[in-house]
Amino acid sequence: MSIVLHGFGLGGGIAIGKAYVLNKDLNDVAELSLDETELEHEIKRFEDALIETRKELEHLRNTIPSGAPAELGAFLSLSIMMINDSQISKAPIELIKEYSCNAEWALKKQTEVLSRQFDEMEDEYLKERKNDVVQVIERIFKNLSGNDFDWECGGKLEKGILVTKDLSPVDLVHFKESKFAGFVTDFGSMTSHTAIVGRNLDIPAAVGVGNATQLIYDDELIIIDGQQGVVIINPDSLVLNEYKKLKKSFQDSRQKLRAIRKSETVSVDGVKVDLFANIEVPSDVEDVKYNNADGVGLFRSEFLFLSNDGHFATEEQQFDAYCEVAKAMKKNPVTIRTADLGADKNPAWNLAHGKSDNPALGLTGIRLSLAEQSFFKTQLRAILRASNYGTLQVMFPMISSAWELKQAIHQLDLVKEELREEGIPFDEDMKVGSMIEVPAAALSIKGILDLVDFISIGTNDLIQYLLAIDRCDESVNYLYDPLHPSVIKLLNHIIKSADKENVPVSMCGELAGNMKLTRLLLGIGLRKFSMYSSNLLHVKNVIMNTNISELETLVAKIVKSENREKIYELVEKLNEGI
Repeated sequence: MSIVLHGFGLGGGIAIGKAYVLNKDLNDVAELSLDETELEHEIKRFEDALIETRKELEHLRNTIPSGAPAELGAFLSLSIMMINDSQISKAPIELIKEYSCNAEWALKKQTEVLSRQFDEMEDEYLKERKNDVVQVIERIFKNLSGNDFDWECGGKLEKGILVTKDLSPVDLVHFKESKFAGFVTDFGSMTSHTAIVGRNLDIPAAVGVGNATQLIYDDELIIIDGQQGVVIINPDSLVLNEYKKLKKSFQDSRQKLRAIRKSETVSVDGVKVDLFANIEVPSDVEDVKYNNADGVGLFRSEFLFLSNDGHFATEEQQFDAYCEVAKAMKKNPVTIRTADLGADKNPAWNLAHGKSDNPALGLTGIRLSLAEQSFFKTQLRAILRASNYGTLQVMFPMISSAWELKQAIHQLDLVKEELREEGIPFDEDMKVGSMIEVPAAALSIKGILDLVDFISIGTNDLIQYLLAIDRCDESVNYLYDPLHPSVIKLLNHIIKSADKENVPVSMCGELAGNMKLTRLLLGIGLRKFSMYSSNLLHVKNVIMNTNISELETLVAKIVKSENREKIYELVEKLNEGI
């Protein structure tokens, strides 16, 4: 009997093959009571495992396979930094002493503590970093137990599909060298590092499937639809044949996409559209340049603040990172979003501001930056200094009102004056923008447009706040609907309002990279899209095969409609020929 599972698709097309189930669960360890005389030896075991893990990660960083995504080096550096964090390197030792227990049990208990801390974070991207921590800890477990992963899987994985609970980016690249067809994981989401690396490796994959390792058995035939995030177990002959045709069609279209990589993004009726890329780390710019993007539409600066023991990147470290991107992109614009963090990222902030019962609506984004002005000032100084080496723009997150935006701009002006007094050069004309991701900002957008050079629509949070939906909550994420009538009407309002005031508007959320929504967004007036590099050519192809002037009638009906089913029907009609 066929079974269909759903998760988050990472693209990469379609994979068909036999499953190889790697059901590793390194947390399944027992607590052992030790004599006091054994504790010193147990602590030594743990410290040796740390040393071995650090050496292993440093070796991997120094021997990254050719063709591996640029993000891998940054991920490995972050992993090494995590090992040096006292929460991983010191806290388990204290637990060994306190409970007279084995190192594995102490590490397991500390993992649970860290997991709870990450689960309480309000930012979806940062919450996903829990997986990165757990993956590092699993490597320590491996070295404690003396077990290693079988990268070759006894030869079973070639042209097969890997099914596992989770997969680190490093593991992913190693398995990729075994020429496997695709992978499925129980855990993960669109914002996990595994997802980011997976997208850039262009491997058919579905993550966050939930219980794949329990429902799929070794050697079962499975299909992965990497576009839809669908996994089909034991497909019947009709389904199998249909997906074989789809796979062939996808491979043919991929060849055509490569041919348009250096072409200008212009619609059939001559409308120029700008395509930008979202990046997480400076090394991402290599993919941006390869895909011939018009610039960086969103540089998420959060990675600079995922540091150890609450010590964030210094002004010089930030300056170096921003300079690297600015120089690499030359005259192409780079938009840096100031840190979109919550107060839970720093122990001192927690003490100063207290723990929020509802952190997603608490001290986060620009609210935190304005509350922690020294932190904010450091980042603004680094951005302004780097603006002298390229075309940088700054953008503020989580803006809910013109009053809030004025405060942020005032802080920027103070830093500019400070740099002038110090004789430090910067771009006096650096453009300033605002994220539109809070419904209040969208509804009172005129006041914001009067203050900025550009705006960017953050659809991920905007939709969540508008529909009161946490899309990471499996009990309600089915209600997360980008084609909800209210979402479409609000997007239309934002874009039309910006056009009326001659303020450039872009979109940097997931919707921008969804080629099934490209024509709808073009129809309501969007001319600047920013997305993961892996989506650029797909969206570009849709634009180059679209006559925008012919979209007007259908799009007008979609914007006016209050009927969800009717909207989906009209969007499907809009996409005919894609």
